[in-house]
Amino acid sequence: MYIERSVRSVLQQTYQNLEIIVVDDGSTDDTLQILQKLQHEDHRLKILQQEKNLGAQAARNTGIRAATALYIAFLDSDDEWLASKLEKQLSLIDQSNDKIGVVYAGFMWVYSDGRPSKEQKPRFKGKIYNDALRGWIADTNTLVVRKDILYKIGLLNEGIRAYQEWDLCIKLSRYTEFDFVNEPLAIYHLHDQPTISKNLVNDALGYLDIIMAHKNEIVTELGNDALAEHFLSASLRFTRIDDFKTARKLVSESIRISHLKMRSKLASYWILFHLNPSSYKALTSILGKMRSFYRNMEF
Repeated sequence: MYIERSVRSVLQQTYQNLEIIVVDDGSTDDTLQILQKLQHEDHRLKILQQEKNLGAQAARNTGIRAATALYIAFLDSDDEWLASKLEKQLSLIDQSNDKIGVVYAGFMWVYSDGRPSKEQKPRFKGKIYNDALRGWIADTNTLVVRKDILYKIGLLNEGIRAYQEWDLCIKLSRYTEFDFVNEPLAIYHLHDQPTISKNLVNDALGYLDIIMAHKNEIVTELGNDALAEHFLSASLRFTRIDDFKTARKLVSESIRISHLKMRSKLASYWILFHLNPSSYKALTSILGKMRSFYRNMEF
């Protein structure tokens, strides 16, 4: 059971002055029994139950409201922390004299199907607001955040369908500087996915959620072309779920708001999106193979 592995990775932290709040988000399996067994072993563990499944963001908000500590760290039920995670991150915060309100880290992608694991490295520190508006920053499982800043942003947005960690980083970066530990301190487990199509739908919808929630900021800070690039990225995600109507609508909006230099690039996508789905996929597959071939050529 993943939840036991996850909770034990917190109990075994080298930094031990912590409270552990587990929110049971309407589980229907033996999660509660496992948690109660762990609570009997370690009384730092507090269990909160939600009568029905409200989603990850609502569960995190429930945990934040119940927390008494000055800092909040998040961990999903099927992932885990390395033992020195909190010690290394809190050490950075302690050295910052309140300048740093968020510390994150790298993490490992571990696949259940035997593929080699991959490392996701942190990249941005300091005042990263514009970087966050440009794209994804950090996985939720690696974040350590000052609790007062979480309240300043109104806690986590429960209406975001995917990329919730991206939304959170944008909002946090308005108020504080970021730092990171330049090594993997968490493990993100990728299990066999029987609902890949559902995940792709959430991916497309969630990416669009982020753009629409922050589009005014993107334009103000980065300009219309940055928003146009985001709409293009969203449109490509919608082609993956065969929603070419939405893809065409988004790329048309990209063309409308972008400057002349970008429009020829965007127009080519607009034409591609008017092919029927099978023709589009065949053509993009050929183009992808051609790009791969030329990248691998030695000159």
